[in-house]
Amino acid sequence: MEVAKYKAKTYVVTSAQYRDEDADSIINEEFCDTLEKYCKERGAELLVMTMAGRTAHDNVLDNEVRKYLLRRDKNLNEKIKASYQSVRPQQIDPVTGLGRFTQSDVTTIFASSKQRLRVIPNSNESLPKVLMTTGALTHPNYKEDRIGKIALKDHIYGAIVVEIEGPTTYHQRQITANRNGEFVDLGIKYTPKGTEECSLEALVLGDWHVRDTNPAVREATFEMIRDFKPKRIIVHDWHNGHSTNPHEEEKYIMRAMYYAQGRASLEQELRDDSAELHAIRKVAGDETEIVIVRSNHDEFIDRYLQKGRYLKEPHNWRIGHELALACYNPENPKLRIKNPLQEGLARYGGIPANVTFLDRNQDYKVLGWQLGAHGDRGGNGARASVKGFEDSYGKSISGHSHTPEILRNTYRVGTSTHLSLSYNEGASSWMNTHGLLWGNGKVQLVNIIDGKWRRK
Repeated sequence: MEVAKYKAKTYVVTSAQYRDEDADSIINEEFCDTLEKYCKERGAELLVMTMAGRTAHDNVLDNEVRKYLLRRDKNLNEKIKASYQSVRPQQIDPVTGLGRFTQSDVTTIFASSKQRLRVIPNSNESLPKVLMTTGALTHPNYKEDRIGKIALKDHIYGAIVVEIEGPTTYHQRQITANRNGEFVDLGIKYTPKGTEECSLEALVLGDWHVRDTNPAVREATFEMIRDFKPKRIIVHDWHNGHSTNPHEEEKYIMRAMYYAQGRASLEQELRDDSAELHAIRKVAGDETEIVIVRSNHDEFIDRYLQKGRYLKEPHNWRIGHELALACYNPENPKLRIKNPLQEGLARYGGIPANVTFLDRNQDYKVLGWQLGAHGDRGGNGARASVKGFEDSYGKSISGHSHTPEILRNTYRVGTSTHLSLSYNEGASSWMNTHGLLWGNGKVQLVNIIDGKWRRK
């Protein structure tokens, strides 16, 4: 009988800088000790990749890491590998130019003292590949010039956890440590002295899009809520907007199909949105705050009402008039209408008491992380980018693009929908990814693959 080449196994992949032979050890001994205990407890294999040091003449590695060294590329399964390709730790964006050097559908982990994650579309049907970097097991070792000072600021104690399910399926996530070696993985804080539970301050869901939500992702999300009991659940694009989508206004065949499927009624869509809010509340409980971030799909209703499109749609004529009057707000000196999604949910199905609606210009910060920006608008209303979000907010977790990403302290979640919808064509970078902000102030991105978010 043929033995499977890639069995269920857990890897922890990190990196270490070289040092000068006359310098003291630069290993973060507390982090190293915690990682070793984590690996022993989880039955995981620790892999350490090397990075350049302060200068090209640094050529010494501390003895603590030599036994874990990865000396060549290693395939963890057929779809993910650790690359021995050298990336200079001072490089500001460590994955620049690397996408074209990896196989078309193989996720690749590179050594870097930064934690970077960038998803690259490579298929119309299968999951995209991910480029990611590890963080370091060593203390910073840089020159005191401009590039060295930037590298020092961006230096992260961290690693990548990879849980192999079999030949092609895996789960990966980052762990980020404090200088004292403590880190959190899926609700457990690991320290040099032992373990303890850690609170989940915020669960940031991938864009939800009621009625386009993937049922398997929905059930996995409910499982995460039950397991971690988050203090807050942050949702983006809660409302899908299929009943009022301005981008499909003149797609008459599609609109007719929506009508046949019961997706053309704004009232029904609002009732579906309300029912899903009550379902989340039932799973999370009344003590968990559910925060609806103002998002571009929510604002489809605004545009629908402002243009008076309901005047030409008999099935939405009555509710259109009701919401237009409900949102009429002449007392507002900035001439801003009331939130039509909130007004509609209050009338059609109701809003649980623990739901908070954010305004477009409202901050919502937890442990210093900005969670109140959707991700579609940058500074002064310009088109947003991850780099622009970093400049504006510093630490943030946002949504919108349906594509997870990490750029230093700027995180983006993915989507909770099916990965193929009517409006994304061609090679896709969409992934089902949530963000978890733990009580120690660190963030993990967790993917849901085939309805599973970890190997059990």
